[in-house]
Amino acid sequence: MLLVNLAQDKSEINYYLSNTLLSKIDDNLEKNKKIILYINKRWEFSSLICSDCSKLYKCQNCDISFSVHGFPEKLACHLCWNTKNIPIRCNKCNGKNLQKVWVGTQQIEKVLNNHLKDKNINIFRFDTDSVKNKKDKEQALEELEKAQIIIWTKMITTGFDFDWVWLIWVILLEQELQIPKYNTEEKVYSNIKQLLGRWERKWEQTDIIIQTFIPENEIIQTIVNNNYKDFFIKTLEERKLFNYPPFCEILTLEYRNLSEQKAKDFMLKLKNKLDIELENYQNKKSIYEIIQNPKYQKKYNQYFYRIIIKWDNLRNFIECVKDEIMRNKGLVVIFG
Repeated sequence: MLLVNLAQDKSEINYYLSNTLLSKIDDNLEKNKKIILYINKRWEFSSLICSDCSKLYKCQNCDISFSVHGFPEKLACHLCWNTKNIPIRCNKCNGKNLQKVWVGTQQIEKVLNNHLKDKNINIFRFDTDSVKNKKDKEQALEELEKAQIIIWTKMITTGFDFDWVWLIWVILLEQELQIPKYNTEEKVYSNIKQLLGRWERKWEQTDIIIQTFIPENEIIQTIVNNNYKDFFIKTLEERKLFNYPPFCEILTLEYRNLSEQKAKDFMLKLKNKLDIELENYQNKKSIYEIIQNPKYQKKYNQYFYRIIIKWDNLRNFIECVKDEIMRNKGLVVIFG
């Protein structure tokens, strides 16, 4: 397995395609070998990375990557809603080369089509934009057999198997580390190892290469070195420190409404009720935590507010809000 440092190996045609990748693509196409370029699922936010020292900016509360978004732009954690101003200099090396990184499947497809336009190469993009229903999927399976280059999201890690795959390239691994979940690193490790293992078992000669701006990142090094034991120990220590499963249970109460004020008022009222119920709960030794999102997210013209609850016995606790769940179709309970 090869690790490519994008900070040192950027091509002229695109910031996220290294010279090594372009050379490998040309070499495999000349030998009529199928290529898979893997990008994590489409994500709408950028991460912030220092190009000088490879520092990835993470939330100190949740130990996941900050996202860059909003106007004016800020660093925001989508798990605990902690926000910070974007620094002018790196607080690790004092460098000024802070880079927002994000790349999508459509962007890579467009660049490669332009780069290979004289070679008449069949490039197929397999993601939720190109495959939206069962009919699209059936047609996509036929296209996949003919494609020389496949640009794929994490759908490739389960349920698909192809002959003659000789190059698997992970475009930007740190983009997956940005997903706002407490178990992000675990899922990244699982996704990548499942992706790589599928062809490592079948085709010993397959080239497997990971591109990243942060090659020294601990989770990336763990994947490259196949060091599951250290990863498992580190993950358990972090979960215990921040009180995440398996040391507690966790759920999210999400309420949506066409009215911003109604959504906000409902969640404030619910938060107050939860506080009272927990104060009166018979097991005073229980440790609980309620995190309320002070700001909304808007999707499909609806306003979303969320409350995250961590406790040791949520299924009993949920009794205190079951009436609201039954009465309000806009209130959704998400475990885990």
